Amino acid sequence: MSPHSEKPTTVRVLIVEDDSAVRDTLSAILTLEGLNVAACASAREALQHLSEREFDLVITDMRMETPTAGLDVVQAAAQRPARPFIVVLTAFPLPPRDARASGADKVLLKATDPFKMITELRGMISVLAKKKGGGEVDQRQAS
Repeated sequence: MSPHSEKPTTVRVLIVEDDSAVRDTLSAILTLEGLNVAACASAREALQHLSEREFDLVITDMRMETPTAGLDVVQAAAQRPARPFIVVLTAFPLPPRDARASGADKVLLKATDPFKMITELRGMISVLAKKKGGGEVDQRQAS
């Protein structure tokens, strides 16, 4: 589905993950959930996507081409006019306080049970979908 033909209420997701297995799995699951998903393997590629279109949800790894490449993605997404909900997906524990200080709304550990992670993402997506549908739900309530 092209960006021009998507429904106005379709949640747009950007997945930024250098591990192709994680990236492809998340992309497939979220696409099956009916979301418009763009996936990329580097912070550099993500910054290009963020400059070209708006997203409702950004899910980014922290350590990619550099140990803090994900911070570049978080900060760029947080500065967008239509600020997306930002999730950091990492294998390394990141104190929530540090993540929020950088602009992230939520931190999910890759070691988390995949079903629990998908359940958490579904909750966030549900809130975002309601907001796109015209509700006055604050996207920070998704965390």
